[in-house]
Amino acid sequence: MRLYLRAVALLSTLLIIGYGLVATPRFSSATMEWLAILGISFVLLLVALWPRLPNWMPRTQRSLVRTMIVFFVTFILITVQLVRVQVVDSAAIGARTGRHAGEVTVQDPRLRSAASEVLRGAILTSDGKVVARTTQLPDGSLLRSYPDPTTAYLAGYYSPRLYGSNNLEAAYDDVLMGRKGGNPVTQWLDGLLHRTKKGYNLTLTVDDDLQKKADALLGDRQGAVVLLDAKTGAVRAFVSKPNFDPNKLYVNEGPELDQQVNAATAYWQQLNGATGSPLLLKPTQGLFIPGSIFKTVTASAALETGTAKPDTVYRDEGQLAVESRVIPEENRPDPNRIDYSLSDAYAYSLNVVFAQVGLQLGPENLAEYAHRFGFGQTIPFTLPVVPSQLASDPNFLSSPAALAVTAFGQGQLQVTPLQMALVAEAVANNGEMMTPYLVEKTSTQDGKTLDERDPTAWQRAITAETAATMRQIMVHSVQSGYASPAQIPGYVVGGKTGTAEVGSDQQPHAWFIGFAGKDQNNPQYVVAVLVQNGGEGVQAALPIGRDLLQAALQRQQP
Repeated sequence: MRLYLRAVALLSTLLIIGYGLVATPRFSSATMEWLAILGISFVLLLVALWPRLPNWMPRTQRSLVRTMIVFFVTFILITVQLVRVQVVDSAAIGARTGRHAGEVTVQDPRLRSAASEVLRGAILTSDGKVVARTTQLPDGSLLRSYPDPTTAYLAGYYSPRLYGSNNLEAAYDDVLMGRKGGNPVTQWLDGLLHRTKKGYNLTLTVDDDLQKKADALLGDRQGAVVLLDAKTGAVRAFVSKPNFDPNKLYVNEGPELDQQVNAATAYWQQLNGATGSPLLLKPTQGLFIPGSIFKTVTASAALETGTAKPDTVYRDEGQLAVESRVIPEENRPDPNRIDYSLSDAYAYSLNVVFAQVGLQLGPENLAEYAHRFGFGQTIPFTLPVVPSQLASDPNFLSSPAALAVTAFGQGQLQVTPLQMALVAEAVANNGEMMTPYLVEKTSTQDGKTLDERDPTAWQRAITAETAATMRQIMVHSVQSGYASPAQIPGYVVGGKTGTAEVGSDQQPHAWFIGFAGKDQNNPQYVVAVLVQNGGEGVQAALPIGRDLLQAALQRQQP
């Protein structure tokens, strides 16, 4: 029995340490999670190695042996820690940058040296327009530049001397520097023969014309626009405002180094003090109340669970009392009409009806289908995505009033624009959510393709039958409801507007999600538009989504 216990303790130690080395955050050796793993491993190793000493052994010798076992276990865990720091985390630790007083960068000098020796790869749009490129100046130094302000911030800044990198420049640093993605033998020979090192190029899924169109449509307003291929998940436009100019953060080795450092430092301070968080990529990093566009999730859950059908009738008399809360109805098209089908309630965005639907569903069903649509999960994407949330308090939905307001898009809901684009895609793509992606392929600087992305499914949100019914409801919303301005002549459009209340002293966020194509059963594009504090969705967000969908559809024509 004792031998069995030792074996279990030893095996448990190996599994826990293995998990810690693989799954815990990088270069975070002092985090509570890693410390807890070391603490648990210490106890388990003592159980596995604790000696059973004979009674005849003197007490002093027994104490000495046990003390040595404690030191031995401690030595093992110190070795594990060194392996983590020097092997597992070495690359991440080496790539870290920090700033001291006066914005002086603390960084491995070898990184700066490598950055000045490698012709970093370019980043291109799907139609070959330059997003980022590196050129060699007459003095031999290298310059990283971003010629187009509508796509520059997607690449992100690359500032090895000062601020490191972000966005694609960070996510694909190894590829752009030629450390990963090519032929290892060729890379080794280049180093051996002291050839000029060249990184690899990235070709994005973004269409330059559609990106410029989305940028112009959003204008100077704060917000985000995401346009996806409905069948593949490829990103065709990806706009975030306000944004930044990465050209102003790149510092080049050369005679004007001090002036460049001062200018970049001043711009960095300006960005960090600016309103609207220009360094935040809002489609993936911004969290916002969705308002009525969340009714798409609620309606899908009701259809899938059999709670309601499109023609199920609900009464809306202008308000609904739930516990001590009175939910007013401000969207009825006719104050004398009190009966509305689920389909009409979606088209007219009736909060009172969707509050009733949410109460019928119950917290478990609503939470389950929100999860199926991606809420609470990390969306697999080219760039990091903040998970959207149904509620910040796990007990929030246990209150009927909280459940009712969540069902029509308020409460503690927080979503990213990419998340809501995927909700629309699930409906358009027969219930299946594709893995969204921003990089189409990697290639050498002379044009040889190294790796090309194939579309992959992420997860199924609803059945194909439910998705088909939901498409009919969304098309009805555009043909006969408040989203009717989204119609595009010659195409079938489905959509939903949202006006998300964010406080009595602020304008609501304006939203629109939708899809469009020649055939209702085969949409080609989906879109999500957010205009922060833009007012009503039908006025501020819908025209952007409609015009961008129309541009995408017309661009596809032969």
